[in-house]
Amino acid sequence: MSIKIPFLVFRGGALAVALAERNACDHRGVGFPGPGSASAGGGVTDSQHDRRRRPDGRNMIRLPRRAPASAAKPRLIVVGPLPPPYHGASVSTSLLVSSEVLQRRFALQHVDTSDRRLGRDNIGRWDLTNVSGGLGGAIRLLIGMRGRRGVVYLPIAQNAPAFLRDSLYIHVAALCRWDVAVHLRGSDFGDLYRAQPPAMRAWMRLTLRRVTSMGVMGESLRGVFDGLIAPERIAVVPNGTPEVSLPDVAADPRQILFFSNLRRRKGIVEAVDAAISVLREVPQARFVFVGDWESAALEAEVRDRARPAGEQIEFRPAATGDSRFALFASSSMLLFPPVEPEGHPRVVLEALAAGVPVITTDRGAIAETVVDGTSGFVLNDPVPEELADRMLRLLRDRDLRDRMARAARSRYLERFTLDVTDAAFADWIGGLPRAKHGPRR
Repeated sequence: MSIKIPFLVFRGGALAVALAERNACDHRGVGFPGPGSASAGGGVTDSQHDRRRRPDGRNMIRLPRRAPASAAKPRLIVVGPLPPPYHGASVSTSLLVSSEVLQRRFALQHVDTSDRRLGRDNIGRWDLTNVSGGLGGAIRLLIGMRGRRGVVYLPIAQNAPAFLRDSLYIHVAALCRWDVAVHLRGSDFGDLYRAQPPAMRAWMRLTLRRVTSMGVMGESLRGVFDGLIAPERIAVVPNGTPEVSLPDVAADPRQILFFSNLRRRKGIVEAVDAAISVLREVPQARFVFVGDWESAALEAEVRDRARPAGEQIEFRPAATGDSRFALFASSSMLLFPPVEPEGHPRVVLEALAAGVPVITTDRGAIAETVVDGTSGFVLNDPVPEELADRMLRLLRDRDLRDRMARAARSRYLERFTLDVTDAAFADWIGGLPRAKHGPRR
């Protein structure tokens, strides 16, 4: 089978996607690509027995090697990276492609766009690896779309270079007459759009017109696309998280956990200032900050702020797997006060799943996740004095802490298990024209 690949045309500063040959999106066949279709650097995993590790440490379910030509299930191609490294997009993709719910509902494929370089410095940069990876992903997507049409799903980036990569996937899929479902897993897209020059904003608008449906993390995030996408094309599709396997460890009522990348935008500075205030009132309290540092300069600044607390403030490297669960089991509350926009942070969902009250700020879909005064406290802004006040309330009131812990667990079971959120995701994708009515010529 010969496959003609897309070429890129640059004209007047705008990027236009065209197809090199008329049969590049030939849909005469009804089967999926055969075992040799994936490239050596990653590929279309329905055609391979690909077993990867889920974020919770369990093996992902193998995707079927080939769907039968008579299969009635609509096709779904998930485009995205897998861990490592661990970040929001890779964790979310791994959960989707291992979902039993999605595998029952759809003929599921995965186009792997992983960048195995460690660290976050390469994300959204103009470098040869990122550019070649983006083009390679588009080729693999084009190969994967051979056969009957369906839905292409991808998370959309919130920086300019990565958005251009994602726009290539969107245009290739739309030109091949597939439905395109895009997921905004943050809330920075409006700021990104407004910061761009006119030519780039025009390209972004053109790209968004190709999107069949846009998913956002919460009702409060629908407005991110005001003036860019019609409201009826926006759906609320929140994150879920796997059940946590807590070790048999007694929670320390004096231990407060901060679990995130140690970045300024995550509220690390405000959290340390609040911890110092708490320790003046409750010297026995203990704070554990877990995550990778954003920079050496920020690390030096924060450690200097924490120095008066001595051993009562501890900094640890990022944790995964069982060590992550042990941290939740041994802590009485989670402190997570982001300063800048968020989407639907998984650390908040994991805390709810573990029955740990959350002290946080109203960013992204957080206020729709943590019920203020019931499963935690949600502040308008990360003011250190207010954060300290909420922590002191929980430290001094065991009954309140226990009630919030039970409410956190109940909130997770009601709204954010994978069974619940995978079903909502499947309903979203299943309601799109290509999935609902089948392929159209």
